[in-house]
Amino acid sequence: MPANKDTENEFDGIRIVEDTEEEEVVRLDVSEAGTLTTKEASKEEMAMPNMMGGTDVDEAPKTLGPESEWLVTAEAKEVTSVPMGWFVLLFAVLGGVLMWAFSQRIGEGDGAVDAGALPKPMIGQEAYDQLGQTVFRDSEAKLMEEAARDYDEMEEILRGFLSAKTVEERLKYVRHPDRVKPLMLDHHRRFPIQSYQYKEVSEYTIVPLKKRPFVALDVRVAEGENLPTLLEDVENGYLVDWESFVSYQPIAFEDYLKKRPTVPIDLRVYGSFDDFYAYEFREEDGYLCVRMTAKHTEKVIFGYVREGTALASEMKKYLEAPPGRSKTQPFILRVRFLPESEAPRSVVIDKIVATFWAYPTDPDEE
Repeated sequence: MPANKDTENEFDGIRIVEDTEEEEVVRLDVSEAGTLTTKEASKEEMAMPNMMGGTDVDEAPKTLGPESEWLVTAEAKEVTSVPMGWFVLLFAVLGGVLMWAFSQRIGEGDGAVDAGALPKPMIGQEAYDQLGQTVFRDSEAKLMEEAARDYDEMEEILRGFLSAKTVEERLKYVRHPDRVKPLMLDHHRRFPIQSYQYKEVSEYTIVPLKKRPFVALDVRVAEGENLPTLLEDVENGYLVDWESFVSYQPIAFEDYLKKRPTVPIDLRVYGSFDDFYAYEFREEDGYLCVRMTAKHTEKVIFGYVREGTALASEMKKYLEAPPGRSKTQPFILRVRFLPESEAPRSVVIDKIVATFWAYPTDPDEE
């Protein structure tokens, strides 16, 4: 069987081919991902809209374009995440208004309330309405101030992270630093660390992962690039998800195909349904086929899931599309080669680790 004549480049070795059809890298449908056209906005405007739930999340445009498709996920439609600080402030304001109103109703004296009807309010309706408007304006102003301050802190994290020239320096700004440090050292042995000069955030949206608050950004740098960046909103500020920033793989697709490990490995891939069945993975035996591609390579790996399992139902939830159409989803998938398998590019999918290229929580602590 003839093989395609792919040339060897920085990322690719010799291409292993099971069929003779030309294979293309799967990209997300740009029309589905969408792009938000932005105007120059203040820090308050950038930070506030999604935080305050002023938009129907299901109808809100996806804020990152086709080069940032790993940030586009159905899970982002679940809820709009709001940092706990907003809830504390809102409940404090609301609680103050309610306590004040109640104190007006119980009248003067020692505060005891008779079992009978409550006395009439000691403040007129017009004055009450005016007071409510004043409280609302004051609380809104405080929220705007806090949003701008929060945005400033986020920009400082981005400046420090992007300008870092060493792993140790960049490590100060990342999530799960103890777990990620050896991964950073491994990655930057293969790919030299690159520093950037932060310019601005062009697109901004809040994305919940397993109900935890993350902020997905399209960051412009002075070098002329737009860098999709994911930050987790933690108690003391923000931390950058370095693994999704560099599209980290524990092993390159080319090496994975050569070494064929039978132990499970988590890979960051684009997944879509396919109909390639061969060797021990046959459609009549009840398998779903998932085509897996990744950044920085043209290699393709096919993953298989048994029909009728909970995993198959979960995969269909993310990948099933109307007749004549296909759907692509970014995943972290746990995969492995079968022992003594003859299929050069076919693996078993054991688990959908995430429908995003970031771990919602530290996997070492699960």
